[in-house]
Amino acid sequence: MSSILVIEDDAEILENIESILEIQKFETLTATDSQIGIQIAQEKTPDLIICDVTMPHLDGYSVLSQLRQHKSTATTPFIFLTGRAERADMRMGMELGADDYLTKPFTKDELLKAVVTCLQKYSRLMQHYFAENERMESLEKQLQTYQELADIHHALLKKVSQNLRHPISNINVATYMLKKSVLDQRCRSICCNLRRRMRPRTLSTQRSF
Repeated sequence: MSSILVIEDDAEILENIESILEIQKFETLTATDSQIGIQIAQEKTPDLIICDVTMPHLDGYSVLSQLRQHKSTATTPFIFLTGRAERADMRMGMELGADDYLTKPFTKDELLKAVVTCLQKYSRLMQHYFAENERMESLEKQLQTYQELADIHHALLKKVSQNLRHPISNINVATYMLKKSVLDQRCRSICCNLRRRMRPRTLSTQRSF
Protein backbone atom coordinates (compact mmCIF):
# COMPACT_ATOMS: atom_id res chain seq x y z
CA MET A 1 0.00 0.00 0.00
CA SER A 2 1.44 3.35 -1.06
CA SER A 3 1.50 6.16 1.47
CA ILE A 4 0.64 9.73 0.45
CA LEU A 5 1.21 12.90 2.44
CA VAL A 6 -1.18 15.78 1.74
CA ILE A 7 -0.14 19.26 2.91
CA GLU A 8 -3.09 21.66 2.56
CA ASP A 9 -4.18 24.52 4.83
CA ASP A 10 -7.79 24.43 3.59
CA ALA A 11 -9.47 21.87 5.85
CA GLU A 12 -12.33 21.16 3.43
CA ILE A 13 -10.05 20.49 0.47
CA LEU A 14 -7.76 18.41 2.66
CA GLU A 15 -10.68 16.28 3.84
CA ASN A 16 -11.94 15.74 0.29
CA ILE A 17 -8.53 14.63 -0.95
CA GLU A 18 -8.04 12.34 2.03
CA SER A 19 -11.45 10.73 1.41
CA ILE A 20 -10.73 10.13 -2.28
CA LEU A 21 -7.35 8.57 -1.57
CA GLU A 22 -8.56 6.34 1.26
CA ILE A 23 -11.38 4.97 -0.90
CA GLN A 24 -8.65 3.89 -3.34
CA LYS A 25 -6.83 2.14 -0.46
CA PHE A 26 -3.97 4.61 -0.17
CA GLU A 27 -2.48 5.20 3.26
CA THR A 28 -2.98 8.93 3.80
CA LEU A 29 -1.02 11.32 6.02
CA THR A 30 -2.19 14.92 6.39
CA ALA A 31 -0.90 18.27 7.58
CA THR A 32 -2.54 21.72 7.57
CA ASP A 33 0.76 23.47 8.30
CA SER A 34 3.75 23.47 6.00
CA GLN A 35 6.35 23.09 8.77
CA ILE A 36 4.48 20.14 10.25
CA GLY A 37 4.21 18.69 6.75
CA ILE A 38 7.98 18.85 6.30
CA GLN A 39 8.49 17.13 9.64
CA ILE A 40 6.03 14.35 8.78
CA ALA A 41 7.64 13.87 5.36
CA GLN A 42 11.10 13.44 6.86
CA GLU A 43 9.92 11.11 9.62
CA LYS A 44 7.46 8.95 7.65
CA THR A 45 9.06 9.12 4.17
CA PRO A 46 5.81 8.80 2.18
CA ASP A 47 5.74 7.44 -1.37
CA LEU A 48 4.18 10.66 -2.69
CA ILE A 49 3.62 14.21 -1.45
CA ILE A 50 0.73 16.45 -2.52
CA CYS A 51 1.22 20.05 -1.41
CA ASP A 52 -0.66 23.32 -1.79
CA VAL A 53 1.37 26.21 -3.18
CA THR A 54 -0.21 29.09 -1.26
CA MET A 55 0.07 28.59 2.49
CA PRO A 56 0.87 30.88 5.43
CA HIS A 57 4.37 30.99 6.94
CA LEU A 58 5.97 28.78 4.27
CA ASP A 59 4.66 28.34 0.72
CA GLY A 60 4.73 25.14 -1.30
CA TYR A 61 7.83 26.13 -3.25
CA SER A 62 9.78 26.51 -0.01
CA VAL A 63 8.43 23.18 1.24
CA LEU A 64 9.65 21.42 -1.90
CA SER A 65 13.01 23.18 -1.77
CA GLN A 66 13.60 22.04 1.81
CA LEU A 67 12.49 18.48 1.13
CA ARG A 68 14.82 18.19 -1.85
CA GLN A 69 17.74 19.03 0.42
CA HIS A 70 16.91 16.20 2.84
CA LYS A 71 18.26 12.75 1.98
CA SER A 72 15.08 10.85 2.84
CA THR A 73 12.85 13.04 0.64
CA ALA A 74 15.26 14.16 -2.09
CA THR A 75 13.59 12.00 -4.75
CA THR A 76 10.05 11.65 -3.37
CA PRO A 77 7.43 12.32 -6.08
CA PHE A 78 5.78 15.71 -5.54
CA ILE A 79 2.51 17.18 -6.84
CA PHE A 80 1.58 20.83 -6.43
CA LEU A 81 -1.98 22.00 -5.78
CA THR A 82 -2.65 25.56 -6.81
CA GLY A 83 -5.31 28.06 -7.78
CA ARG A 84 -2.78 29.62 -10.15
CA ALA A 85 -2.70 28.52 -13.74
CA GLU A 86 0.09 30.81 -14.90
CA ARG A 87 2.87 29.18 -16.91
CA ALA A 88 5.51 30.99 -14.87
CA ASP A 89 4.20 29.42 -11.66
CA MET A 90 4.14 25.95 -13.19
CA ARG A 91 7.63 26.38 -14.62
CA MET A 92 8.96 27.48 -11.25
CA GLY A 93 7.52 24.37 -9.60
CA MET A 94 8.98 22.08 -12.24
CA GLU A 95 12.39 23.71 -11.96
CA LEU A 96 12.35 22.98 -8.23
CA GLY A 97 11.69 19.32 -8.96
CA ALA A 98 7.90 18.95 -8.87
CA ASP A 99 6.49 16.02 -10.85
CA ASP A 100 3.04 17.43 -11.60
CA TYR A 101 0.71 20.37 -11.14
CA LEU A 102 -3.02 20.24 -10.31
CA THR A 103 -5.02 23.43 -10.71
CA LYS A 104 -7.95 23.96 -8.36
CA PRO A 105 -10.70 23.03 -8.71
CA PHE A 106 -9.77 19.55 -9.93
CA THR A 107 -11.88 16.45 -10.35
CA LYS A 108 -11.52 13.12 -8.61
CA ASP A 109 -10.31 11.53 -11.84
CA GLU A 110 -7.70 14.24 -12.39
CA LEU A 111 -6.36 13.74 -8.88
CA LEU A 112 -6.19 9.96 -9.14
CA LYS A 113 -4.62 10.07 -12.60
CA ALA A 114 -1.88 12.40 -11.36
CA VAL A 115 -1.27 10.22 -8.30
CA VAL A 116 -1.11 6.93 -10.21
CA THR A 117 1.10 8.40 -12.94
CA CYS A 118 3.61 9.75 -10.42
CA LEU A 119 3.75 6.50 -8.47
CA GLN A 120 4.18 4.40 -11.61
CA LYS A 121 6.92 6.68 -12.91
CA TYR A 122 8.77 6.50 -9.59
CA SER A 123 8.38 2.72 -9.49
CA ARG A 124 9.94 2.38 -12.96
CA LEU A 125 12.81 4.64 -11.97
CA MET A 126 13.48 2.59 -8.84
CA GLN A 127 13.38 -0.67 -10.80
CA HIS A 128 15.87 0.77 -13.27
CA TYR A 129 18.08 1.98 -10.42
CA PHE A 130 18.14 -1.42 -8.69
CA ALA A 131 18.75 -3.22 -11.99
CA GLU A 132 21.69 -0.94 -12.77
CA ASN A 133 23.01 -1.36 -9.24
CA GLU A 134 22.89 -5.16 -9.55
CA ARG A 135 24.59 -4.95 -12.95
CA MET A 136 27.40 -2.82 -11.54
CA GLU A 137 27.87 -5.21 -8.61
CA SER A 138 28.07 -8.13 -11.03
CA LEU A 139 30.65 -6.32 -13.17
CA GLU A 140 32.69 -5.49 -10.09
CA LYS A 141 32.69 -9.16 -9.04
CA GLN A 142 33.77 -10.24 -12.53
CA LEU A 143 36.50 -7.64 -12.53
CA GLN A 144 37.70 -8.86 -9.15
CA THR A 145 37.73 -12.46 -10.43
CA TYR A 146 39.74 -11.49 -13.50
CA GLN A 147 42.17 -9.51 -11.39
CA GLU A 148 42.66 -12.41 -8.97
CA LEU A 149 43.23 -14.80 -11.86
CA ALA A 150 45.65 -12.39 -13.50
CA ASP A 151 47.59 -12.24 -10.24
CA ILE A 152 47.70 -16.05 -10.09
CA HIS A 153 48.75 -16.18 -13.74
CA HIS A 154 51.56 -13.73 -13.08
CA ALA A 155 52.69 -15.59 -9.95
CA LEU A 156 52.77 -18.95 -11.75
CA LEU A 157 54.75 -17.56 -14.65
CA LYS A 158 57.20 -16.03 -12.21
CA LYS A 159 57.59 -19.36 -10.44
CA VAL A 160 58.14 -21.14 -13.75
CA SER A 161 60.88 -18.70 -14.73
CA GLN A 162 62.57 -19.23 -11.36
CA ASN A 163 62.46 -23.04 -11.56
CA LEU A 164 63.32 -23.87 -15.16
CA ARG A 165 65.78 -26.59 -14.04
CA HIS A 166 63.45 -28.16 -11.49
CA PRO A 167 60.35 -30.35 -11.82
CA ILE A 168 57.22 -28.24 -12.11
CA SER A 169 54.55 -30.93 -12.05
CA ASN A 170 53.07 -29.28 -8.97
CA ILE A 171 52.43 -26.16 -11.04
CA ASN A 172 50.74 -28.26 -13.73
CA VAL A 173 48.44 -29.73 -11.10
CA ALA A 174 47.66 -26.29 -9.70
CA THR A 175 46.75 -24.88 -13.08
CA TYR A 176 44.62 -27.93 -13.89
CA MET A 177 42.65 -27.54 -10.65
CA LEU A 178 42.28 -23.83 -11.31
CA LYS A 179 40.97 -24.53 -14.82
CA LYS A 180 38.37 -26.93 -13.42
CA SER A 181 37.16 -24.62 -10.66
CA VAL A 182 36.75 -21.39 -12.64
CA LEU A 183 33.52 -21.31 -14.66
CA ASP A 184 34.11 -18.19 -16.71
CA GLN A 185 35.29 -18.96 -20.24
CA ARG A 186 37.93 -16.24 -20.24
CA CYS A 187 39.41 -17.57 -17.01
CA ARG A 188 39.52 -21.13 -18.41
CA SER A 189 41.19 -19.82 -21.54
CA ILE A 190 43.98 -18.20 -19.51
CA CYS A 191 44.56 -21.47 -17.63
CA CYS A 192 44.69 -23.48 -20.87
CA ASN A 193 47.21 -21.08 -22.34
CA LEU A 194 49.36 -21.40 -19.24
CA ARG A 195 49.31 -25.21 -19.41
CA ARG A 196 50.31 -25.12 -23.09
CA ARG A 197 53.20 -22.79 -22.29
CA MET A 198 54.52 -25.10 -19.57
CA ARG A 199 54.10 -28.45 -21.35
CA PRO A 200 57.31 -28.34 -23.48
CA ARG A 201 59.37 -27.13 -20.55
CA THR A 202 58.09 -30.03 -18.43
CA LEU A 203 59.14 -32.58 -21.06
CA SER A 204 62.54 -30.93 -21.43
CA THR A 205 63.07 -30.99 -17.70
CA GLN A 206 62.17 -34.69 -17.48
CA ARG A 207 64.66 -35.59 -20.24
CA SER A 208 67.48 -33.86 -18.38
CA PHE A 209 67.24 -36.28 -15.44
